[in-house]
Amino acid sequence: MLQPIGWLIATIVLLFVEASTFNLVSVWFAVGSAVALVSCIFTDSLRVQSVIFVAVSFVCLLALRPLAAKLRKSPVPTNADLNIGRTATVLTAVTDDVPGRVRLDGVDWNAQAKPGTSFEPGERCRVAEIRSTLLIVEPVPLETPIH
Repeated sequence: MLQPIGWLIATIVLLFVEASTFNLVSVWFAVGSAVALVSCIFTDSLRVQSVIFVAVSFVCLLALRPLAAKLRKSPVPTNADLNIGRTATVLTAVTDDVPGRVRLDGVDWNAQAKPGTSFEPGERCRVAEIRSTLLIVEPVPLETPIH
């Protein structure tokens, strides 16, 4: 009598995990536990139900994961990475703890300083990396004269 409740709980938990991650990891096992739940109608054997769970999960994983991988959209490349290494002007104070604003080619960006650095308005900084819409900035390297 506890077996159907266990399979139902497993199905719900696995669906919840899948809904919170969207990585197509546990959905195959949720399908397997749902089929094992249905198998409770036909057999009381936990061993048979477990074999059904493993077999259906494995088949779903092998058959549907390649299809899901094809349907998953790859990230759209942008030209934002072309800004790495460019120099921006600080508009509001930027520290490694508190993001501020910088202007790069007439566009204002949120910016955060690399650890251990900070910038005041009017200073120049260099874009070290980009995380979504946040520029990670660092001091502009000093140029050494050529002799």
